[in-house]
Formats: sequence, structure tokens, C-alpha cells
Amino acid sequence: MKPLPWPDWQEDLLAKSQQYGGETLASHTWDVLCRLADLYRLRPNLADLAGGVRLWHCLYWATFLHDFGKAAAGFQRRLRGGPAWSHRHEVLSLAFVDAIAHDLNELEQRWVVAAIVSHHRDAPEIRELYPAGLRKDPLSDLCAELQPATADHLHRWLGECANPWRIELGMADVVAEISPQSHPIDARRIRYWLSVYHQWVDILTAAGTATTARIPGILLRGLITTADHMASAHLQRIPEPIRHSWQAVIPAGRETYSHQVASAGASAQHVLLMAPTGSGKTEAALAWALGDGSNPPARIFYTLPYQASMNAMYDRLCGLFGNNVVGLQHGRAAQALYARFRDGEEWSATTVRKVQWEKNLNLLHARPLKVLSPYQLLKALFQLRGFEAMLTDYARAGFIFDEIHAYEPERLALITGLMRYLRRHVAARFFVMSATFPTLILEQLSDVLDTPTIIQATPDIFARFRRHQLYLRDGELTDPAIITEIVTAVRDGKQVLVCVNTVARAQMVRDLLMQAGLSDEQLILIHSRFTYGDRNRLEQTIVERCRSDSARRPPLALVATQVVEVSLDIDLDTLYSDPAPLEALLQRFGRVNRRAAKGICPVYIFRQPNDGQGVYGRHRDPEQAGHIVRVTLAELERHHGDIVDESAVQTWLDTIYADPLLREQWLTAYQNISRQVEQIINGLCPFQSDAQREDEFEQMFDGVDVVPACFERDYVSLLVEERFIEANDYLVSISKQRFAILRSQGKVRPAEETGQRRVWVVQTPYDSRNGLSFGDTVIDPDWS
Repeated sequence: MKPLPWPDWQEDLLAKSQQYGGETLASHTWDVLCRLADLYRLRPNLADLAGGVRLWHCLYWATFLHDFGKAAAGFQRRLRGGPAWSHRHEVLSLAFVDAIAHDLNELEQRWVVAAIVSHHRDAPEIRELYPAGLRKDPLSDLCAELQPATADHLHRWLGECANPWRIELGMADVVAEISPQSHPIDARRIRYWLSVYHQWVDILTAAGTATTARIPGILLRGLITTADHMASAHLQRIPEPIRHSWQAVIPAGRETYSHQVASAGASAQHVLLMAPTGSGKTEAALAWALGDGSNPPARIFYTLPYQASMNAMYDRLCGLFGNNVVGLQHGRAAQALYARFRDGEEWSATTVRKVQWEKNLNLLHARPLKVLSPYQLLKALFQLRGFEAMLTDYARAGFIFDEIHAYEPERLALITGLMRYLRRHVAARFFVMSATFPTLILEQLSDVLDTPTIIQATPDIFARFRRHQLYLRDGELTDPAIITEIVTAVRDGKQVLVCVNTVARAQMVRDLLMQAGLSDEQLILIHSRFTYGDRNRLEQTIVERCRSDSARRPPLALVATQVVEVSLDIDLDTLYSDPAPLEALLQRFGRVNRRAAKGICPVYIFRQPNDGQGVYGRHRDPEQAGHIVRVTLAELERHHGDIVDESAVQTWLDTIYADPLLREQWLTAYQNISRQVEQIINGLCPFQSDAQREDEFEQMFDGVDVVPACFERDYVSLLVEERFIEANDYLVSISKQRFAILRSQGKVRPAEETGQRRVWVVQTPYDSRNGLSFGDTVIDPDWS
């Protein structure tokens, strides 16, 4: 609905081409202002972080002016199908700053100018396009693009509409009235305002500039670009924060635990929670985030380490809050969403549009609750394009980190570095939870979060969750007698979890179980080397057949790698596991007898192989490789045959990490990256992204997408039809090391007829039961 007054005299001025809606300049500007008002209502106290400047006042007036330069004759011709335009409209918009500058102090003038000129391009690009000191200033040609009559219309619009609109939008309390004055369009004045902008950028980028001095610029650019992108995407309104009280997240009929109540009471604090797996840690985290519902965080971010656990948590939270509240963001979120949205249809353009819209909402920072990988958060730390909008979205947000133990010390150092930055500079809150925290990790988190509140499940809760009896077994779980034992357990009606450390080993165990007599119906194999389409189907099948509240629990053997360790709400009857670090083993235990409703269930850990299998404790010295596994086994020997007391597991972990070699390795790796993160943060500056750091960010991921040769024709056909999401269902992620080996063996070649896409085909066997097979013994860990 149009506000009054409305600039009917300039309805011929466009802001978007017909291809993108054909909106008029006035309509688009109003839409951006509406989204800015939504952002103000979402985070009304954000100005507290802006160093005393009237943040919303500056943003309103900058937003009103930000697209005035689109009235240029060449730009208007371009929108109507004419030739390309070589100038930047946001620079021409600076010609109108003089109309309001008299009612702004010097600092506010700088803020308004920066918001206008930076809302599309980084500062170095603007400086390069319009360099100072040339004999013929390119700004003169830019000004000539704006006809005097058009400039008069824009001044009239500013004079008649800007003040009433701020009242219409409910922003009069934070946006002061200004009395606009018409000024001639003058290249010298644009040059002056550009110099004001570049001087501020130079100050911010100078060595020794405090990080706190850069936060206002980050918020300024983050807010105006977010509002602009939301309006351009035709987002009608920003969804409200979740306003439920914490009691709403406790399932009906289920007991409320004291650590959940304590978490709700600590909603204004940083919290570390230690509680047994299955004792409602997720509900505790949500209780912390929501509190009594009276002061909800603008955004809640729920982070998990594996795609399988993220997908499962997305389903769980959608069931609790609804699909329109929860977002999913990871490298293959489109595939996961497509599998959930298509409702049995083979292909649907409507479903594809829905998936794309969902992705857009995540990029627009619109969902109140988002399930994602910490690596998505780290994009901001690496100063990738749009990082200011990301950091603005994190301001005063609540962050939940589930199973923090799952990250290697180098990755953990990156995550904690970001935590420290967000806590100090944008008032973010953190809730970090795990079944256990080794003191080594607890010390780092306590430092990063500045002495957080520590909440532990009470001794009686730990006692009630004594549900596993630990047995160490000689040999390996691949020994014939053990395979027979697993088959017998399945035939006796049990659901058996078989956890191994590598994909090749998981495939071998499945084959051995098949040979020993289990049927396809009695076997499920899950690892990272399935196509994304098969992987999604497997995850949903596992949750359906093995979840704790499933009405039908058919006997089966679930053979899995690390992908089942975290947050999958599944509940099997017993475990057979390769040796691994204690934190990983505890997560595997947590998928067995999850609710402690089956008495005491056995969990079997094998003594071999004890070399870490190239997954745990990698080291150049073979004598030190896998050291953490051997130290873990030595500690477990002391508890062989015992019922696991989860309240005592902290002591087990501390004993393990007291090993001098382990402690030195862990601290050295963590501290080296921590120092690098500090340097990155010291260089984090608004108005300029860093394309070079994109390569650094990508190096964090040890994966290459490939297409099994058997699917090449299907994959290419879908690409030709522009059915990209479905095409990606045929991709498999393999490690860079494995890719290099296959390439050296001549088993990798480019896919045919894929246009601009660089896609690799691997000529190795694939089937929907085993995934991609390589037929050799090269180490291939599974960390997806």
C-alpha cells in the first residue's frame, strides 16, 4: 500500500528492469524503507553498539537517497533494454547529500555518505572507478546524466515525502525531522563527499585502529544492504522472533529436568551445559534461547558439525515451531530441502522455486531460527562478500553450539575466535553443550566467554542415565565370530549399531554381514560417500526406523561412520564399535538406549585397530599416529565390565588429556590457529571484502564433488534441462587426497557437455546400497 503523500509526478522513473519486476524508483525506495523499519523493530537496541551516533536516523536518510542516482538517463535507458551503463548510480546519489547535510553533524554526514555509496560495491572498487586528480573528472560525465527537471522532481520528492514517511513507518522516535534544501547537481560536491567516505575507510583500515571503532561501519553497511536485498527479493515482511516461553519446547508428557529449568533461568548469560546424551540438552538449549518469551533474541543460530545431524535437527525444530520459522544452511541444504518439499513427486517446478526461495531467505537473514554449520558462520570471519550483513545478523543473537567436542583443535580455535569477537563487539550470547567437556576445552571456552555460567545435570539425572555396560573386546569387529554375533543379535530382534571409522571399512562390514545371512531389509549403511540424493533418503529411513519414539522398530544392523554420532534422535539396542577417542565413543553410546528405558545395554569396543586408522591423531611419526586412541583404550581398560557412570566420564577425559604428548599436541594446534584468528580479526574492516580469503576459506573443506560414471548421462540431461537441484542429487563428496589418487590412476575425467560447470566423473563402482567404492585400502576417513 502506498503511503501519503506519494510522488506521482515521477512515476516514469524506474528502479528495476521489467526482468526484475519493473518497479518504480519510489516503490522500491518505499519497500527498502519498510524493511529498514522492520530491522529497527527487530533490533531496536542495536544503536547501543554504534558508538553514540544516531544509527537509525542516519540509515533512514541514507536509504531514502540511496537510489536517487538511478534517475540518470543512461541508467533509465538500460532498464528499458538499452546499452550497458558504465557508471555507478550510488555515486551519483551523493549529489543529493547536500540537501540534508545542514541538519547533520560532521560524523552523521560521514555515516550517511558511507551508507549510500557502499550499498553495492566495496570501497576499493569505487576508488578505482572514480579516481581523484584526473584532468577530466569522470564525475562530470556522471552528473551530465541527470537532467535538471529530473533533479527537481527528486528534490521535490525528498522535500514532500521524506518526513511524513518516517512517521508512517513508526520511526519518528529515532529519525529526526530534516528540512531538505535544493542544491544544484555538482561534480565537485560529489568529489567532496567521496573524499569524506574514503578518508573514513582509510582511518578504519589503518594499522592500530581498534576493532571497536570498526563496528559502527559494519552495522551501517550490514543494515542498509540487508534492507535493500530484502526489498529487491520482494520479501513482504521480516518474520517475527520466536516469542514462546521455554515451557513450550518441553514435549508433552515428558519430565522437565533441573538443568532445563536452570538453562531457562540463565537466558541472559553465556552458558556451558554438561548433561547425558538423551537427557533433553536440545530442549535445555532452546529454553535458554527463549527464556520466558518476553525478550526473545532477534535470531537463534543452532550449529552442528555434520550434515546428517543438521538435517535431523531441522526436521525436529520444524515439528516444534513450523517450517516458516526454521531455516537450514549448509553445503547441501538445497538437496535436503528438495527431498522434504517434493512430497513424492518426481519433479516439480513449484518445489524447485520453493527450495530457491528458502535459500534466498537464508541469504537474506530472514529466518528467526537457523540450523547451520559453524563454517557458515565463519564466512564472516574470512571477510567474504556480504560479511557486514552476516555480522549484523549475529548482533544480539543467541548461538547454540551442540557437541563442541567434535571439532579438531584447529577448527575449534576458529570457532572460539569468532565467539570471542561476537561476544565482545556485537553482544551475542552463547550456549555451548556436550555430554562432557574435557578440562582442556573447558578452560578455552571459559576464557573465550569470560567466565560463563556452568550448568550440570544433577547427580540423580546422571545416575538415572546409567544405561550402558562397557566391554572391551579382543581383535576387530570384522572378525568372523563377531560378524556372526551381530547377525544373531539381529535375528533375536535387536537393533544393532555398528560404528566404524572409515568408509571403506563400513562397506566391508556391510558385505560381511550380508554374506553371513542378513537381508537388505535388515541392513542399513550410512556414510558420506553416497550421492546426496541417496544420502537424504537413507537419513530419513534411519530416523523413521530407529528413532526413540518409533512405533515400529524392526530388527536391523545400522552400519555407520561418524555421521551418526551427533544429535540424531535414534535409539538402538547395542553397539559394536571400532576404537576411537572417548568423546566420539560417548556419542556412539548415546545412540543406544537413548532414553534409558531398556535397563542396561551392552556397548562393545574393540582393542584393534589401535592406530587411529588415519582418522584420529594423524602424525608424521608412525609411532605417534593414533596415540589418542591408544591412550583412550588404556583408560577404558580400567572400566572394562563396568556400568558407565556418565558423571565420572569427565575424570576419564581429564586423565586421557593429561597425557603429556596429547596435551602438547592439542594446545600447540589450538594456540597456533588462535594467533592467526587474532590477526584475521584485527584486519576485519567494513566496506571492503577480501576475495583472496575465499581461497583460504575453501581450504577448510576437504571435499571434491564428483559424479559416479553410471550417473553421468542422467546428470548431464538434468543440467541441460536446468534442473540443477535434481542434478546435484547425483554428486558424491570425496576427499582431496582420494581425488588426487584416482586422478593419478586415470579414473577421473571431466564430465561431457556441462557448459560452464567444471564437474568430474569418477570411473569407479557405485550402487545405492554401498555407495561409491574404490576397491583398495587407502585411508578414507569420513568427516562429512
